[in-house]
Amino acid sequence: MASAYSIRKGMARVLEGIMKYRQTLRPSLLEEFKKVALGPSPEGLLLTCVDSRVVASRLTQAVPGQLFIVRNPGNLVPPYEYYKDNSLVGSECAALELACSRNNVPMIAVFGHSDCKAMNLLYKIRNEISTPSNTPLEQWLKVHAQGTVEQFKKLESSGDYKCKLIFASAQHHEDDFEAYIDPNNEFKHSDKLSQVNTLEQLRHFLSYPFLRERLNRKELQVHALWTDIYRGEVYMFSFKEKCFVKIDENTYEKLSHECI
Repeated sequence: MASAYSIRKGMARVLEGIMKYRQTLRPSLLEEFKKVALGPSPEGLLLTCVDSRVVASRLTQAVPGQLFIVRNPGNLVPPYEYYKDNSLVGSECAALELACSRNNVPMIAVFGHSDCKAMNLLYKIRNEISTPSNTPLEQWLKVHAQGTVEQFKKLESSGDYKCKLIFASAQHHEDDFEAYIDPNNEFKHSDKLSQVNTLEQLRHFLSYPFLRERLNRKELQVHALWTDIYRGEVYMFSFKEKCFVKIDENTYEKLSHECI
């Protein structure tokens, strides 16, 4: 149980940060806010994990008004059918409509990461995906990450984790795309699951009619990003290379061309 001191310390840290912002960043940020106050033109939406170690705006060096950022445990995109069939509207569905239908952003990306606590839990309960859940987090994963587990089990059953996985394409509705997960075997099994999960969300995007229509008209691109939080490296899934490729001085130009 958290002590009274630790609780006070947490809020004190927030207040301390706000004062630091006032004294150092506020003047420059006010200028940025003025530029976008009357007509922001966001360039994309990032869906990331709630993990406190994933700071997508800093990793992408985004400025105010540039990106919508949506966060949830495990960076999951619940299929549209879930909301349709259950008469429920979640923040992810609403955020996708706000960004893509009402603001017409040209890009959306799922941003996964290593040592994801949600994915670590999913890896632990992957063989219990159909059993009743004891906690809200387990229920969230069991409801929305079933496709991830199915894909990962194909990878797991191959023995060496080198088999090719096939996902329904989110770039062109009529095609599928192939993926090799961690071909250099750099990451632990739960991190491989995290990469599978990041790609599985691209398939879920296709379940949203307003996204599928824009994708088919080639007005929208979707991508998968993944970061190794311990090495500070960011990867992009290359549809051409069929794997996650580290974004660096040697690969930047090639990856940029895939986005044209």
